[in-house]
Amino acid sequence: MNDFMDKLKASFQDLGNQAKALIAKVTGKPVNASGSVVTTTVKTNYEINLVPVVKAQMIKAQKMRNLVLFICIVVSSVAVGAVVILFGVKSGQDIAISGQDKKLETMSSKLNSFSELNDVLTIQSQLSSIEDIIEQKTVLVRVFGALAAMLPQGADFMKFSELTINMENNLLRLDGQADAKVDPLIDYRVLESFKKGASLTKYDYGRYYDADGNQLPTYCIEETDEEGNAYHEGENFYAWWDLTIAGCAGSQLGGKPVEGAQYHYSSKAEVEMGEPEDDGEGTTICDENGENCVTQGDGENEDIWDESDTEGDSGETDGEDESEEEEKGPVPVRVKIWRTPQFDKWYESKNMSLDGTISGIEHFASECYRYSGEEAVNSSGARYIRWNSLNNCMLVPDGLDVTDSSNGRDENDSLVLKFSGQMTFAEAFFSFQNKHMIAIGPLGQNVTDSYLQIGNMFTKEAEECAPDDMECLTNTSNRGEN
Repeated sequence: MNDFMDKLKASFQDLGNQAKALIAKVTGKPVNASGSVVTTTVKTNYEINLVPVVKAQMIKAQKMRNLVLFICIVVSSVAVGAVVILFGVKSGQDIAISGQDKKLETMSSKLNSFSELNDVLTIQSQLSSIEDIIEQKTVLVRVFGALAAMLPQGADFMKFSELTINMENNLLRLDGQADAKVDPLIDYRVLESFKKGASLTKYDYGRYYDADGNQLPTYCIEETDEEGNAYHEGENFYAWWDLTIAGCAGSQLGGKPVEGAQYHYSSKAEVEMGEPEDDGEGTTICDENGENCVTQGDGENEDIWDESDTEGDSGETDGEDESEEEEKGPVPVRVKIWRTPQFDKWYESKNMSLDGTISGIEHFASECYRYSGEEAVNSSGARYIRWNSLNNCMLVPDGLDVTDSSNGRDENDSLVLKFSGQMTFAEAFFSFQNKHMIAIGPLGQNVTDSYLQIGNMFTKEAEECAPDDMECLTNTSNRGEN
Protein backbone atom coordinates (compact mmCIF):
# COMPACT_ATOMS: atom_id res chain seq x y z
CA MET A 1 0.00 0.00 0.00
CA ASN A 2 2.74 2.38 0.94
CA ASP A 3 4.56 1.51 -2.22
CA PHE A 4 1.52 2.36 -4.20
CA MET A 5 1.19 5.76 -2.59
CA ASP A 6 4.83 6.59 -3.12
CA LYS A 7 4.53 5.67 -6.82
CA LEU A 8 1.37 7.76 -7.13
CA LYS A 9 3.08 10.76 -5.49
CA ALA A 10 6.08 10.35 -7.77
CA SER A 11 3.80 10.20 -10.75
CA PHE A 12 2.05 13.44 -9.77
CA GLN A 13 5.38 15.15 -9.13
CA ASP A 14 6.62 14.08 -12.57
CA LEU A 15 3.39 15.30 -14.06
CA GLY A 16 3.89 18.69 -12.36
CA ASN A 17 7.46 18.99 -13.60
CA GLN A 18 6.40 18.18 -17.12
CA ALA A 19 3.67 20.82 -16.90
CA LYS A 20 6.22 23.39 -15.67
CA ALA A 21 8.58 22.36 -18.47
CA LEU A 22 5.82 22.79 -21.00
CA ILE A 23 4.88 26.21 -19.67
CA ALA A 24 8.52 27.19 -19.66
CA LYS A 25 8.88 26.21 -23.29
CA VAL A 26 5.76 28.07 -24.21
CA THR A 27 6.84 31.23 -22.36
CA GLY A 28 10.47 30.91 -23.34
CA LYS A 29 11.80 30.67 -19.78
CA PRO A 30 14.85 28.39 -19.16
CA VAL A 31 14.52 25.09 -17.31
CA ASN A 32 17.15 23.03 -15.42
CA ALA A 33 18.01 19.36 -15.78
CA SER A 34 15.20 18.30 -13.55
CA GLY A 35 12.78 20.22 -15.70
CA SER A 36 12.17 22.98 -13.13
CA VAL A 37 11.86 26.60 -14.29
CA VAL A 38 14.98 28.61 -13.61
CA THR A 39 14.15 31.69 -11.52
CA THR A 40 16.37 34.80 -12.02
CA THR A 41 16.49 38.02 -9.97
CA VAL A 42 16.36 41.33 -11.99
CA LYS A 43 17.45 44.69 -10.35
CA THR A 44 15.07 47.59 -11.15
CA ASN A 45 14.99 51.44 -10.38
CA TYR A 46 11.57 51.41 -8.84
CA GLU A 47 11.07 52.54 -5.23
CA ILE A 48 8.19 51.99 -2.98
CA ASN A 49 7.20 55.31 -1.20
CA LEU A 50 6.51 54.35 2.34
CA VAL A 51 6.01 58.12 3.51
CA PRO A 52 2.43 58.70 4.54
CA VAL A 53 0.27 61.47 2.91
CA VAL A 54 0.36 63.49 6.13
CA LYS A 55 4.15 63.58 6.01
CA ALA A 56 4.05 64.81 2.40
CA GLN A 57 1.67 67.67 3.35
CA MET A 58 3.93 68.66 6.23
CA ILE A 59 6.93 68.85 3.91
CA LYS A 60 4.93 71.01 1.48
CA ALA A 61 3.91 73.38 4.29
CA GLN A 62 7.56 73.68 5.37
CA LYS A 63 8.57 74.69 1.84
CA MET A 64 5.80 77.34 1.73
CA ARG A 65 6.89 78.67 5.12
CA ASN A 66 10.49 78.93 3.97
CA LEU A 67 9.40 80.78 0.80
CA VAL A 68 7.26 83.28 2.75
CA LEU A 69 10.06 83.85 5.21
CA PHE A 70 12.48 84.51 2.36
CA ILE A 71 10.12 87.03 0.75
CA CYS A 72 9.63 88.80 4.09
CA ILE A 73 13.37 89.03 4.55
CA VAL A 74 13.80 90.51 1.06
CA VAL A 75 10.98 93.06 1.57
CA SER A 76 12.34 94.04 4.98
CA SER A 77 15.79 94.54 3.48
CA VAL A 78 14.38 96.74 0.71
CA ALA A 79 12.37 98.79 3.22
CA VAL A 80 15.38 99.30 5.44
CA GLY A 81 17.42 100.33 2.40
CA ALA A 82 14.72 102.82 1.32
CA VAL A 83 14.59 104.32 4.82
CA VAL A 84 18.35 104.70 4.82
CA ILE A 85 18.27 106.38 1.38
CA LEU A 86 15.43 108.74 2.36
CA PHE A 87 17.22 109.64 5.55
CA GLY A 88 20.29 110.47 3.52
CA VAL A 89 18.27 112.60 1.08
CA LYS A 90 16.54 114.41 3.96
CA SER A 91 19.85 115.09 5.62
CA GLY A 92 21.28 116.36 2.34
CA GLN A 93 18.27 118.63 1.82
CA ASP A 94 18.58 120.04 5.31
CA ILE A 95 22.22 120.81 4.67
CA ALA A 96 21.44 122.39 1.28
CA ILE A 97 18.54 124.46 2.69
CA SER A 98 20.70 125.64 5.53
CA GLY A 99 23.33 126.75 3.03
CA GLN A 100 20.74 128.54 0.87
CA ASP A 101 19.27 130.30 3.92
CA LYS A 102 22.69 131.68 4.76
CA LYS A 103 23.16 132.72 1.13
CA LEU A 104 19.75 134.44 1.06
CA GLU A 105 20.51 136.27 4.29
CA THR A 106 23.76 137.51 2.78
CA MET A 107 22.08 138.61 -0.48
CA SER A 108 19.21 140.23 1.43
CA SER A 109 21.57 142.29 3.49
CA LYS A 110 23.35 143.42 0.30
CA LEU A 111 20.07 144.33 -1.43
CA ASN A 112 18.77 146.23 1.57
CA SER A 113 21.95 148.26 1.61
CA PHE A 114 21.46 149.22 -2.09
CA SER A 115 20.36 152.88 -2.21
CA GLU A 116 18.41 152.60 -5.51
CA LEU A 117 16.55 149.41 -4.66
CA ASN A 118 13.08 150.92 -5.24
CA ASP A 119 14.05 151.97 -8.76
CA VAL A 120 15.10 148.53 -9.93
CA LEU A 121 12.55 146.27 -8.28
CA THR A 122 9.68 144.99 -10.41
CA ILE A 123 6.27 144.80 -8.76
CA GLN A 124 5.23 141.18 -8.25
CA SER A 125 2.92 139.87 -11.00
CA GLN A 126 3.00 143.28 -12.73
CA LEU A 127 3.79 141.83 -16.16
CA SER A 128 1.12 139.13 -15.90
CA SER A 129 -1.51 141.70 -14.95
CA ILE A 130 -0.53 144.38 -17.45
CA GLU A 131 -3.77 143.93 -19.42
CA ASP A 132 -5.82 144.56 -16.30
CA ILE A 133 -3.72 147.62 -15.55
CA ILE A 134 -4.35 148.99 -19.06
CA GLU A 135 -8.09 148.37 -18.73
CA GLN A 136 -8.14 150.38 -15.49
CA LYS A 137 -6.02 153.20 -16.93
CA THR A 138 -7.78 156.55 -17.34
CA VAL A 139 -7.11 159.63 -19.47
CA LEU A 140 -7.73 162.56 -17.16
CA VAL A 141 -6.68 165.17 -19.73
CA ARG A 142 -9.96 164.59 -21.59
CA VAL A 143 -11.71 166.71 -18.99
CA PHE A 144 -10.31 169.85 -20.64
CA GLY A 145 -11.78 168.93 -24.01
CA ALA A 146 -15.11 168.23 -22.35
CA LEU A 147 -15.20 171.61 -20.60
CA ALA A 148 -14.19 173.37 -23.82
CA ALA A 149 -17.18 171.80 -25.57
CA MET A 150 -19.56 172.89 -22.80
CA LEU A 151 -18.41 176.52 -22.51
CA PRO A 152 -20.66 179.22 -24.00
CA GLN A 153 -19.65 180.40 -27.45
CA GLY A 154 -19.05 184.07 -28.15
CA ALA A 155 -17.75 186.98 -26.13
CA ASP A 156 -19.22 185.93 -22.79
CA PHE A 157 -16.59 185.31 -20.14
CA MET A 158 -16.42 181.91 -18.39
CA LYS A 159 -13.27 180.69 -16.67
CA PHE A 160 -12.29 178.27 -13.91
CA SER A 161 -10.04 178.74 -10.92
CA GLU A 162 -9.97 175.16 -9.59
CA LEU A 163 -10.91 171.66 -10.76
CA THR A 164 -11.02 168.55 -8.58
CA ILE A 165 -12.00 165.17 -9.96
CA ASN A 166 -12.60 161.84 -8.21
CA MET A 167 -11.83 159.06 -10.72
CA GLU A 168 -13.58 156.44 -8.59
CA ASN A 169 -16.99 157.93 -9.35
CA ASN A 170 -15.99 160.35 -12.19
CA LEU A 171 -17.22 163.29 -10.11
CA LEU A 172 -15.83 166.69 -11.09
CA ARG A 173 -15.98 169.61 -8.67
CA LEU A 174 -15.20 173.06 -10.05
CA ASP A 175 -14.91 176.66 -8.97
CA GLY A 176 -15.24 179.40 -11.56
CA GLN A 177 -16.57 182.80 -12.48
CA ALA A 178 -18.91 184.14 -15.14
CA ASP A 179 -19.09 187.61 -16.68
CA ALA A 180 -21.52 188.66 -19.38
CA LYS A 181 -19.90 190.67 -22.17
CA VAL A 182 -22.91 190.98 -24.51
CA ASP A 183 -26.49 192.11 -23.90
CA PRO A 184 -28.22 191.33 -21.68
CA LEU A 185 -25.39 191.96 -19.22
CA ILE A 186 -26.53 189.39 -16.68
CA ASP A 187 -23.72 187.21 -15.39
CA TYR A 188 -26.15 184.54 -14.21
CA ARG A 189 -27.26 184.12 -17.82
CA VAL A 190 -23.73 182.98 -18.68
CA LEU A 191 -23.81 180.42 -15.88
CA GLU A 192 -27.19 179.16 -17.03
CA SER A 193 -25.81 178.82 -20.56
CA PHE A 194 -22.96 176.74 -19.18
CA LYS A 195 -25.40 174.54 -17.25
CA LYS A 196 -27.49 173.89 -20.37
CA GLY A 197 -24.37 173.24 -22.42
CA ALA A 198 -23.20 170.63 -19.90
CA SER A 199 -26.54 168.80 -19.97
CA LEU A 200 -26.59 168.73 -23.80
CA THR A 201 -22.95 167.74 -24.41
CA LYS A 202 -22.39 164.29 -25.89
CA TYR A 203 -19.32 162.21 -26.67
CA ASP A 204 -18.23 159.71 -29.29
CA TYR A 205 -15.40 157.20 -29.73
CA GLY A 206 -14.51 154.25 -31.94
CA ARG A 207 -11.87 152.91 -34.33
CA TYR A 208 -10.62 153.63 -37.85
CA TYR A 209 -10.62 150.81 -40.43
CA ASP A 210 -9.04 150.31 -43.84
CA ALA A 211 -10.88 149.20 -46.98
CA ASP A 212 -10.49 145.53 -46.01
CA GLY A 213 -12.06 146.13 -42.61
CA ASN A 214 -8.74 145.82 -40.74
CA GLN A 215 -8.46 147.97 -37.62
CA LEU A 216 -5.79 150.64 -37.96
CA PRO A 217 -3.44 151.21 -34.97
CA THR A 218 -4.18 154.36 -33.00
CA TYR A 219 -0.70 155.81 -33.54
CA CYS A 220 -1.27 155.74 -37.33
CA ILE A 221 -4.12 158.26 -37.09
CA GLU A 222 -3.75 162.05 -36.91
CA GLU A 223 -7.00 163.86 -36.03
CA THR A 224 -5.83 167.39 -35.25
CA ASP A 225 -3.45 169.99 -36.65
CA GLU A 226 -0.47 171.42 -34.81
CA GLU A 227 -2.70 173.79 -32.84
CA GLY A 228 -5.00 171.02 -31.64
CA ASN A 229 -7.89 171.87 -33.98
CA ALA A 230 -9.83 168.92 -35.38
CA TYR A 231 -9.66 168.42 -39.15
CA HIS A 232 -13.00 169.21 -40.75
CA GLU A 233 -14.67 170.50 -43.89
CA GLY A 234 -17.80 172.32 -42.84
CA GLU A 235 -19.64 170.00 -40.48
CA ASN A 236 -17.82 166.89 -41.71
CA PHE A 237 -14.82 165.72 -39.71
CA TYR A 238 -11.95 163.55 -40.92
CA ALA A 239 -8.52 162.24 -39.93
CA TRP A 240 -5.27 161.47 -41.74
CA TRP A 241 -3.87 157.94 -41.94
CA ASP A 242 -0.08 158.42 -41.92
CA LEU A 243 1.55 155.85 -44.21
CA THR A 244 5.11 156.88 -43.36
CA ILE A 245 5.05 155.54 -39.80
CA ALA A 246 6.49 152.04 -39.38
CA GLY A 247 3.66 149.53 -39.08
CA CYS A 248 1.17 151.87 -40.80
CA ALA A 249 2.13 151.35 -44.44
CA GLY A 250 -0.72 150.72 -46.87
CA SER A 251 -1.31 150.39 -50.60
CA GLN A 252 -4.27 150.87 -52.90
CA LEU A 253 -6.70 147.97 -52.80
CA GLY A 254 -6.23 145.91 -55.96
CA GLY A 255 -3.32 148.06 -57.12
CA LYS A 256 0.40 147.47 -57.29
CA PRO A 257 1.61 145.83 -54.06
CA VAL A 258 3.78 147.95 -51.78
CA GLU A 259 6.58 146.26 -49.86
CA GLY A 260 5.77 146.10 -46.17
CA ALA A 261 2.17 147.24 -46.62
CA GLN A 262 -0.34 145.35 -44.49
CA TYR A 263 -3.33 147.67 -44.93
CA HIS A 264 -5.22 148.86 -48.01
CA TYR A 265 -7.14 151.96 -49.05
CA SER A 266 -9.78 152.12 -51.76
CA SER A 267 -9.42 153.58 -55.23
CA LYS A 268 -11.87 156.33 -54.13
CA ALA A 269 -9.63 157.41 -51.26
CA GLU A 270 -8.19 160.93 -51.09
CA VAL A 271 -4.44 160.31 -51.05
CA GLU A 272 -1.80 162.94 -50.37
CA MET A 273 1.44 162.41 -52.29
CA GLY A 274 4.92 163.36 -51.16
CA GLU A 275 8.58 162.64 -51.63
CA PRO A 276 9.86 159.27 -50.37
CA GLU A 277 11.61 159.41 -47.03
CA ASP A 278 15.37 159.28 -46.83
CA ASP A 279 16.41 155.91 -45.44
CA GLY A 280 18.94 157.63 -43.23
CA GLU A 281 16.45 159.83 -41.41
CA GLY A 282 14.92 156.98 -39.44
CA THR A 283 11.33 155.95 -38.81
CA THR A 284 9.43 156.19 -35.56
CA ILE A 285 7.32 153.20 -34.49
CA CYS A 286 5.04 153.02 -31.46
CA ASP A 287 2.92 150.38 -29.80
CA GLU A 288 -0.86 149.97 -30.23
CA ASN A 289 -1.53 152.69 -27.66
CA GLY A 290 0.78 155.21 -29.31
CA GLU A 291 3.34 154.89 -26.52
CA ASN A 292 6.83 153.40 -26.06
CA CYS A 293 7.98 154.92 -29.37
CA VAL A 294 11.40 154.06 -30.79
CA THR A 295 13.25 155.28 -33.88
CA GLN A 296 14.53 152.74 -36.37
CA GLY A 297 16.76 153.08 -39.41
CA ASP A 298 18.86 156.03 -38.22
CA GLY A 299 21.38 155.58 -41.00
CA GLU A 300 24.00 153.71 -39.00
CA ASN A 301 23.58 150.61 -41.16
CA GLU A 302 23.67 152.45 -44.51
CA ASP A 303 25.94 151.09 -47.19
CA ILE A 304 29.13 153.18 -47.35
CA TRP A 305 30.86 153.82 -50.67
CA ASP A 306 34.01 151.74 -50.89
CA GLU A 307 36.85 153.14 -53.01
CA SER A 308 38.07 149.62 -53.73
CA ASP A 309 34.89 148.92 -55.70
CA THR A 310 35.47 151.81 -58.11
CA GLU A 311 39.25 151.65 -58.49
CA GLY A 312 39.64 155.39 -58.17
CA ASP A 313 36.34 156.45 -59.71
CA SER A 314 34.94 159.77 -58.60
CA GLY A 315 32.00 157.99 -56.98
CA GLU A 316 29.51 158.68 -59.77
CA THR A 317 26.79 156.03 -60.21
CA ASP A 318 26.51 154.07 -63.40
CA GLY A 319 23.63 154.37 -65.84
CA GLU A 320 21.50 151.75 -64.10
CA ASP A 321 21.71 153.53 -60.76
CA GLU A 322 20.83 156.85 -62.40
CA SER A 323 17.74 155.33 -64.00
CA GLU A 324 16.63 153.97 -60.64
CA GLU A 325 17.03 157.41 -59.11
CA GLU A 326 15.01 158.94 -61.94
CA GLU A 327 12.21 156.42 -61.44
CA LYS A 328 11.71 157.55 -57.84
CA GLY A 329 8.92 160.08 -57.61
CA PRO A 330 6.13 161.19 -55.31
CA VAL A 331 4.66 158.38 -53.23
CA PRO A 332 1.50 158.21 -51.08
CA VAL A 333 2.27 159.60 -47.63
CA ARG A 334 -1.18 159.84 -46.03
CA VAL A 335 -4.81 158.96 -46.71
CA LYS A 336 -7.88 160.93 -45.65
CA ILE A 337 -10.42 158.93 -43.65
CA TRP A 338 -13.80 160.53 -43.07
CA ARG A 339 -15.06 160.32 -39.51
CA THR A 340 -18.42 161.68 -40.63
CA PRO A 341 -19.91 159.30 -43.23
CA GLN A 342 -20.30 160.57 -46.79
CA PHE A 343 -23.87 159.26 -46.91
CA ASP A 344 -25.13 159.77 -50.47
CA LYS A 345 -21.71 159.36 -52.08
CA TRP A 346 -21.02 156.07 -50.28
CA TYR A 347 -24.56 154.82 -50.84
CA GLU A 348 -24.32 155.40 -54.61
CA SER A 349 -20.96 153.58 -54.71
CA LYS A 350 -22.47 150.72 -52.66
CA ASN A 351 -20.08 151.32 -49.78
CA MET A 352 -22.90 152.10 -47.35
CA SER A 353 -26.30 150.45 -46.86
CA LEU A 354 -29.52 151.86 -45.48
CA ASP A 355 -28.91 150.16 -42.13
CA GLY A 356 -25.67 152.13 -41.71
CA THR A 357 -23.22 149.32 -42.55
CA ILE A 358 -20.03 150.62 -44.22
CA SER A 359 -17.67 148.35 -46.21
CA GLY A 360 -15.12 148.42 -49.02
CA ILE A 361 -13.83 151.87 -48.05
CA GLU A 362 -11.68 153.30 -45.27
CA HIS A 363 -13.98 154.66 -42.55
CA PHE A 364 -14.58 155.31 -38.86
CA ALA A 365 -16.74 152.87 -36.87
CA SER A 366 -18.48 154.84 -34.10
CA GLU A 367 -19.49 153.28 -30.79
CA CYS A 368 -22.09 155.97 -30.10
CA TYR A 369 -23.60 157.04 -33.43
CA ARG A 370 -26.16 154.87 -35.17
CA TYR A 371 -26.86 155.71 -38.82
CA SER A 372 -29.86 154.72 -40.93
CA GLY A 373 -31.49 155.80 -44.16
CA GLU A 374 -34.96 155.63 -45.67
CA GLU A 375 -36.33 156.41 -49.08
CA ALA A 376 -38.42 159.58 -49.35
CA VAL A 377 -39.99 161.78 -52.00
CA ASN A 378 -39.51 165.55 -52.14
CA SER A 379 -42.07 168.16 -53.18
CA SER A 380 -41.16 167.79 -56.86
CA GLY A 381 -41.71 164.04 -56.77
CA ALA A 382 -38.03 163.11 -56.90
CA ARG A 383 -36.93 160.22 -54.74
CA TYR A 384 -34.01 160.60 -52.35
CA ILE A 385 -32.55 159.01 -49.23
CA ARG A 386 -33.24 160.66 -45.88
CA TRP A 387 -30.35 159.86 -43.56
CA ASN A 388 -30.64 159.84 -39.78
CA SER A 389 -27.95 159.82 -37.10
CA LEU A 390 -28.62 159.11 -33.43
CA ASN A 391 -26.19 159.56 -30.54
CA ASN A 392 -27.36 158.59 -27.05
CA CYS A 393 -23.94 158.92 -25.37
CA MET A 394 -24.54 161.79 -22.95
CA LEU A 395 -21.36 163.15 -21.38
CA VAL A 396 -22.97 164.51 -18.21
CA PRO A 397 -26.34 162.72 -17.89
CA ASP A 398 -27.35 164.59 -14.72
CA GLY A 399 -26.01 167.98 -15.84
CA LEU A 400 -24.22 170.59 -13.72
CA ASP A 401 -25.30 171.04 -10.11
CA VAL A 402 -24.49 174.59 -8.91
CA THR A 403 -23.84 174.33 -5.17
CA ASP A 404 -22.98 177.98 -4.47
CA SER A 405 -22.90 181.38 -6.21
CA SER A 406 -22.13 184.91 -5.07
CA ASN A 407 -20.95 188.31 -6.23
CA GLY A 408 -17.24 188.95 -6.48
CA ARG A 409 -14.44 190.73 -8.26
CA ASP A 410 -11.89 189.15 -10.63
CA GLU A 411 -8.17 189.89 -10.89
CA ASN A 412 -8.96 192.95 -13.01
CA ASP A 413 -11.34 194.25 -10.31
CA SER A 414 -14.36 193.65 -12.58
CA LEU A 415 -17.69 192.52 -11.14
CA VAL A 416 -18.24 188.79 -11.78
CA LEU A 417 -20.39 185.93 -10.54
CA LYS A 418 -18.46 183.41 -8.45
CA PHE A 419 -19.85 179.90 -8.42
CA SER A 420 -19.08 176.36 -7.33
CA GLY A 421 -20.61 173.21 -8.80
CA GLN A 422 -20.18 169.56 -9.57
CA MET A 423 -20.98 167.14 -12.38
CA THR A 424 -20.64 163.39 -12.92
CA PHE A 425 -19.14 162.24 -16.24
CA ALA A 426 -20.07 159.09 -18.14
CA GLU A 427 -17.80 156.20 -17.09
CA ALA A 428 -16.69 155.40 -20.64
CA PHE A 429 -15.38 158.92 -21.27
CA PHE A 430 -12.11 158.60 -19.31
CA SER A 431 -11.35 154.95 -20.15
CA PHE A 432 -7.98 154.49 -21.87
CA GLN A 433 -9.37 151.55 -23.85
CA ASN A 434 -11.79 153.86 -25.68
CA LYS A 435 -9.83 155.47 -28.50
CA HIS A 436 -10.39 158.60 -30.59
CA MET A 437 -12.63 160.16 -27.95
CA ILE A 438 -14.33 163.47 -28.73
CA ALA A 439 -16.69 165.74 -26.81
CA ILE A 440 -19.53 167.20 -28.87
CA GLY A 441 -21.03 170.46 -27.62
CA PRO A 442 -24.66 171.53 -28.00
CA LEU A 443 -23.78 173.61 -31.07
CA GLY A 444 -21.92 170.72 -32.68
CA GLN A 445 -18.42 171.91 -31.81
CA ASN A 446 -16.02 168.99 -31.80
CA VAL A 447 -13.16 168.79 -29.28
CA THR A 448 -10.84 165.77 -29.50
CA ASP A 449 -8.79 164.18 -26.73
CA SER A 450 -5.57 165.22 -28.48
CA TYR A 451 -3.40 168.25 -27.69
CA LEU A 452 -5.53 171.24 -26.77
CA GLN A 453 -4.72 174.80 -25.80
CA ILE A 454 -6.21 175.19 -22.31
CA GLY A 455 -4.33 178.24 -21.12
CA ASN A 456 -7.30 180.58 -21.65
CA MET A 457 -9.64 178.33 -19.71
CA PHE A 458 -8.28 179.17 -16.24
CA THR A 459 -7.85 182.33 -14.22
CA LYS A 460 -7.21 183.50 -10.70
CA GLU A 461 -10.02 182.89 -8.24
CA ALA A 462 -12.37 185.86 -7.84
CA GLU A 463 -12.51 187.55 -4.47
CA GLU A 464 -15.56 187.97 -2.31
CA CYS A 465 -17.13 191.45 -2.08
CA ALA A 466 -15.46 193.62 0.55
CA PRO A 467 -17.76 194.76 3.39
CA ASP A 468 -17.55 198.38 2.20
CA ASP A 469 -17.86 197.56 -1.52
CA MET A 470 -21.50 198.55 -2.02
CA GLU A 471 -21.26 198.33 -5.82
CA CYS A 472 -20.27 194.68 -5.53
CA LEU A 473 -22.72 193.87 -2.75
CA THR A 474 -25.68 195.46 -4.51
CA ASN A 475 -24.80 194.22 -8.02
CA THR A 476 -27.97 192.78 -9.55
CA SER A 477 -26.50 191.75 -12.88
CA ASN A 478 -25.14 188.62 -11.26
CA ARG A 479 -28.49 187.36 -10.08
CA GLY A 480 -31.02 185.27 -11.86
CA GLU A 481 -34.79 185.59 -11.77
CA ASN A 482 -34.92 183.17 -8.82
